[in-house]
Amino acid sequence: MQDSAAKSSCGGTIAVLKGMNHDGIRFDGSVGKCFGYGAQGGTLVVQGDADSRAGIRLSGADLIIAGKLHGPLTDDLGCIASRANIKGFAFEYMTSGRGMVMGDPGPWLCSGMTGGVVYLKLDEEMGLDIEALRRRLAKGAEVEIVQVSVSEDEKNIREMLTKYIDVLSQHEQKEEADAMRRLLRDWQISFVKAAPKRK
Repeated sequence: MQDSAAKSSCGGTIAVLKGMNHDGIRFDGSVGKCFGYGAQGGTLVVQGDADSRAGIRLSGADLIIAGKLHGPLTDDLGCIASRANIKGFAFEYMTSGRGMVMGDPGPWLCSGMTGGVVYLKLDEEMGLDIEALRRRLAKGAEVEIVQVSVSEDEKNIREMLTKYIDVLSQHEQKEEADAMRRLLRDWQISFVKAAPKRK
């Protein structure tokens, strides 16, 4: 999909899902730069990866980037963006809304973020632990990555995962929907969150 898709979205659902190739294998489902730029409402779903600045100036919408890690993290090689599921500056200048990233959010995460919350899925076997996620925060970002809690985050995570499950089910992706249902059960150990530091 081209750059700046779903810019200034105000409602409804926009879903970019993997397509079926001639071998019956689903692939791609990715978007270009600035997906969901300034989106104010609705639900935006990307089953694959996103180029840079996904969720820039997000202002109230729900944005799910569901691309998964392509292999173990190799941060020591440098150029983290080249291997990440989002190519950098995800949720830059976000003011409100909810984000969810199932894979590597890439470098310069949450630069200039002042509001909202972004849920980040852990994959400790692949090296994507809370410290790796903290390394991805933009320098100078007034944001912290912390554990999720029942009181503040359960409702958000359940709502977002349920929306994604519904989209997958509507498009006959039962296996992936079932995987998300398992994640729904284990949400508290599967996610951490990025949010502006409390003053």
